[in-house]
Amino acid sequence: MRPRKYGNDNLSIETQLKQYAPMVRRIAMQVASRLPRNVQLDDLVQEGMMGLLDAINRYEPKPGASFETYAKARIRGSIYDSLREDDVIPRHVRDRLTQIERASEELRQSLGRPPEDNEIASHLGLSIEDYFAILDSAMSITVVDDELPDVVDESADQMKALQHKQLAARIEEKLKLLPERERMVLALHYQQDLSFREVAYVLDLTPGRISQLHTQAMIRLRGMLSKEQQEARNLD
Repeated sequence: MRPRKYGNDNLSIETQLKQYAPMVRRIAMQVASRLPRNVQLDDLVQEGMMGLLDAINRYEPKPGASFETYAKARIRGSIYDSLREDDVIPRHVRDRLTQIERASEELRQSLGRPPEDNEIASHLGLSIEDYFAILDSAMSITVVDDELPDVVDESADQMKALQHKQLAARIEEKLKLLPERERMVLALHYQQDLSFREVAYVLDLTPGRISQLHTQAMIRLRGMLSKEQQEARNLD
């Protein structure tokens, strides 16, 4: 049996935990900024450190796959798993989100383009103010449930890895159907790793509006993917 590889064989596990602890905290703060205030940052950091330890123990150096990239995925995954287990999202908020997802996809298909905010609100019989209030309350759902695929776990079985790749390809295809501003928000936040405040500065919008655009983009993606899955089941 060959010896276990670590994130950096020249450093002890304790040293690596200290070295990457600031990265864990940054990721935890990014997640916390989009969650209800009752979620404690220290709890997220603790879960993130468990993800970092897992990354150190599992990482095997490969060309084009840096430890830092691998660790970020593990850290986020550990945090999101803990949030799902705690079920921090109220049931009525989830129900509202499902309604908006369906309305968004129905309108996209009937109009042949992404619907505007007021069109979705009207379709649901809501005022625009109530619609945006729902987006704000649903914001934390998109953080917990819809983090875009980052790095596939190299230790996962081949079928699971294939499913991740297929999902990533489907999401990439659906991203092209989003309004340009929403695509920019996702690109700046996930690809450029900018915070919502930094994205707001780049696009000359308020952080609150960036949060709404992010939530709406995730809602559209969920709606499109759900519709696609339903159509596939109907063909079986």
